[in-house]
Amino acid sequence: MADDFEITFQGLDPLRTRLNEVRARYPYKEEELLLKLGATLKASSKEKTPLGMHKKHLKNQYKLSKVQYDRNGSFITMTNTSPHFHLVEKGHQIVGKNGQEHGFASGKHMVETSMIEVEQTLPYTVGTWLDGILGSV
Repeated sequence: MADDFEITFQGLDPLRTRLNEVRARYPYKEEELLLKLGATLKASSKEKTPLGMHKKHLKNQYKLSKVQYDRNGSFITMTNTSPHFHLVEKGHQIVGKNGQEHGFASGKHMVETSMIEVEQTLPYTVGTWLDGILGSV
């Protein structure tokens, strides 16, 4: 089962006018930014993913979608297709072969933590990106 995570960035109102200008004048540039942010999230999540029982399988199952569009704008999605991903991310009960519970394995929250990190640096990243585009016009 693949789990999708959604992150909504707030505090970008001062950048919104400039971002809309870039969207209108250079629509492909928004795609570049989304792909860059997606790659950053994927790399950070992969780095935080433990090499436990499932070895590299869990690390190598992060996938980024192509840029998609809806009436609210554009977006990119990251998933992990490993059937064990949600257990490692969110935690799970440890159950023995006899069905007896042996405690709880805490979640590692590698994607959740990575999303928070990306969100904290987003205003700077987007501001620098906009300066690079609009400053060169």
